[in-house]
Amino acid sequence: MPVVTITTRPHSKRAQLLAAVADAVAEAIGLGPGDVIAMSLDASASIGSGGATPRGDWLIISIHGSNRGADATAAARTAAARAAADWGRENRIDIEGVWSEWILPQATL
Repeated sequence: MPVVTITTRPHSKRAQLLAAVADAVAEAIGLGPGDVIAMSLDASASIGSGGATPRGDWLIISIHGSNRGADATAAARTAAARAAADWGRENRIDIEGVWSEWILPQATL
């Protein structure tokens, strides 16, 4: 079961973002309802180098899951980023960028 974490500033429509990204990842890799879990991590502040203020939000999407192959994980990352960008447009949230990654489990000791 993939677990998605999305780091972004707090938003009143955060539940919509989580649902959209979870659904997009599930569809991209052929999973059904409840097979992908999404949660948010609040970024309380952001600042650029030299003290610059970022123009918009940066969303970081990390998908933690087993090895499903390069094509499937690339499709999931792309679908997650697209869903987040669409959510931003629908809610008039200026998103400067979306980063997505698929993280494989590490060996346990």
